[in-house]
Amino acid sequence: MKLILVRTRTLLYTSLLLLISGCGQLLGGACIEGEDADNDGITDCDEEVTGTDPLLEDSDGDGYTDAEEVDCISDPLDSSEKCYACGWPHNNPGDLSSTGNSIGDVIKNIKMNDQCGERVQIWDFFGEYHILYMTAAW
Repeated sequence: MKLILVRTRTLLYTSLLLLISGCGQLLGGACIEGEDADNDGITDCDEEVTGTDPLLEDSDGDGYTDAEEVDCISDPLDSSEKCYACGWPHNNPGDLSSTGNSIGDVIKNIKMNDQCGERVQIWDFFGEYHILYMTAAW
């Protein structure tokens, strides 16, 4: 009987410690350097900085882990933004607006298919030089 009580106390104590440490993270407690509670490849401290949930592998629920979205330069907090199949980054700063079609203007956010067969938006290539190869047939 005594042995059972000791094991029960140890189990209760261990469970209580785990619960307290988990609540500390949920309530904004200090993160532990190097910890990755959700095993998504991003430390809890880095998730605290980016605003992602350190207890969820996929903070926005879009099917990509937070680490996958960071690697493909997709917003891990925006479920509508997904990683492009070809790995293109999402460089759209979010404040672009079309100003016209002349040299130096910002063109309309054209959507087209890339070589991976996926629809991409041209503003996701903001800040980089690209060559668009377009053909037409009649």
